[in-house]
Amino acid sequence: MADVPRRRVLLAAASGIAALAGCSGSETASNSYPVRSERRIEGYELETVRDERGGALVTAGEEASSLSAEERERQRRHTYRVLVSEDDLAALAFAETPAGETLRSFCAGTEFDAESVYLLSMPVGACRDVRLESVAVEPDDLAEGDLHPRADFCRAYRPADVECDSEATHTVGFAIRLPVAADSSTGSGRGMSSSCGRGEPPAVFNASDSPGTGGDSA
Repeated sequence: MADVPRRRVLLAAASGIAALAGCSGSETASNSYPVRSERRIEGYELETVRDERGGALVTAGEEASSLSAEERERQRRHTYRVLVSEDDLAALAFAETPAGETLRSFCAGTEFDAESVYLLSMPVGACRDVRLESVAVEPDDLAEGDLHPRADFCRAYRPADVECDSEATHTVGFAIRLPVAADSSTGSGRGMSSSCGRGEPPAVFNASDSPGTGGDSA
């Protein structure tokens, strides 16, 4: 196994479901759908959080000195990071809040020799919710050791019994653990639908379909 490039490893079966134990904020993928020309990943693990303060959940790098504190905070609500190594994780600072700690703990539990994490956060209206619909990868790029994940989301109203201020803004975070390793990541994709619905499910991504693994190309 050691002779196989780790970028081609899928520890969890591509068509299976990986169980995730932990707090109630965690869930496991099921019935997700592929998008565009990418191949769907099943068996991913998902952690979702919501911060009603509306602040940043994850930060990295230098903040733009020309921006005001309010502008920096608004900018920092948006996070799109692909973690393929311990170094990638160490470069991030998580908010010292329950939501930030939940994301940090989940990411820290990743076995980067066989897994990776797509980490996202974004602002959302206090009375709205954001739901993950599908996760996909570019198998051709993955065969070269470059992980390009894509996550597609949809917006929905929160349940009627949830008290919320329509003028307030919250921050939601998603940590998606993918059962695939890579040497690097030079890009990622994400999409957002204005309402939550389902489309037709294309073929499931399978490691054996990747170039160089001996399977037939789709």
